[in-house]
Amino acid sequence: MLNPKSLLHLLSIALLLIGTKLIMAQPITHSTNLNDSITHISFKPPPDESQPDQTIPAGSRQPSRCGQDITGVSTANSYYLMALVPSSNYGLTIAERPTFFIALPKTSAKQVVLSIKEEGKQHHSQTLLSIKDSPGIISIQPSEKSPPLAVGKKYQWSVVLVCGTKPGPNDPAIMSWVRRVDLPQTAPSGLQKENALAQALWYGEQGLWYDTLNALVKAKRSQPESQVMSDIWTNFLTSVGLSDISSQSLRP
Repeated sequence: MLNPKSLLHLLSIALLLIGTKLIMAQPITHSTNLNDSITHISFKPPPDESQPDQTIPAGSRQPSRCGQDITGVSTANSYYLMALVPSSNYGLTIAERPTFFIALPKTSAKQVVLSIKEEGKQHHSQTLLSIKDSPGIISIQPSEKSPPLAVGKKYQWSVVLVCGTKPGPNDPAIMSWVRRVDLPQTAPSGLQKENALAQALWYGEQGLWYDTLNALVKAKRSQPESQVMSDIWTNFLTSVGLSDISSQSLRP
């Protein structure tokens, strides 16, 4: 028969083993916020990428406003209609119908026209889109009925600000270029399941401009109050020469 001292010792061991099993049975929790480890997104232009012959450097930065909007412009909204593109005015995408982003100043215009044409040809697609009078960065995308971009081909895309009731020859416009490519074979198998910021990081390293920007916008919209996300956004735009509009709001 065990004495009280030995019984107490065995009871202590039993309690220790039970506690260990309970700890082992609990799931190991990891932080699901992968954004914590990403503090910088950079864009690395692909090497030896041949650009269209008609590319005009910084063409998207040229002044562009409706005539009735020239006067009475506040300092905060004094920027012009701009395309969010690298200084080369040219970028790659893996998307069939890529999302483009423009910085829209305060304007009386109610619509924009997004036109896309293949290099050397006159027309590919045209989409009329409604806009609000609030200034800021907005996304525009071809209609789902428009034909997809073909892999390997270059396309000129342009946005016309419709100043009247219908598009006119004197309406301000901006232009840039895009080429669709295949998804690189080095793409992680679970890339589409990653959060938007992780996708932006990978796309940026591959030189996929439009996909990088689209993913980064999604990440910023998902964390509108995050100072870290705001810094990532500002630093990214500044690094590609878009510091003038880095403080502008993202619109729906």
